[in-house]
Amino acid sequence: MADADRTAILGGTFTPIHNGHRALLHKAFQTASHDGSGDGHVIVGLTSPELATETRSDPTHVEQLGAYDDRRSALASELDQLGEPYTATYEIVRLDDTQGPAATRADVDALVASPEAKAQRRAYELNQQRRDAGLHPLEIHTPPFVVAEDGTRISSTRIRNGEIDVHGRLLASE
Repeated sequence: MADADRTAILGGTFTPIHNGHRALLHKAFQTASHDGSGDGHVIVGLTSPELATETRSDPTHVEQLGAYDDRRSALASELDQLGEPYTATYEIVRLDDTQGPAATRADVDALVASPEAKAQRRAYELNQQRRDAGLHPLEIHTPPFVVAEDGTRISSTRIRNGEIDVHGRLLASE
């Protein structure tokens, strides 16, 4: 990558991929792709099964995520489509800890984070860790929540529970 490239980073389990994830990914491509020299780059951290077990409030949900390789393949297909109109390239890296490469890579410029309080707190802590390590803090970019037809935000949990589909359409309850 050229020195003028902007690098945006984000991470998650991305399963199932829904419109909320798409908003985060679009924000990452928008942030990395810019006018001027350089094409930009997006780094997407995909949560490993081990990290998912550590970070889930209910570890039994990890079984519902699917195999890492299948999630990675679905994410790559989604990124191929979403990234097409942007200049930025992308890579998918395995996340084995909550900070990932965002905490240590000097070439990263921006972090894309969900508006959830937990994600915002992690972004703040990550920037503090970067400052302590002598690295520049990352710009934090946060797209708004994407809401379902009922006005409540789209989430993977709601999709797995059968409340909504990946586009936020309400599913008929029995």
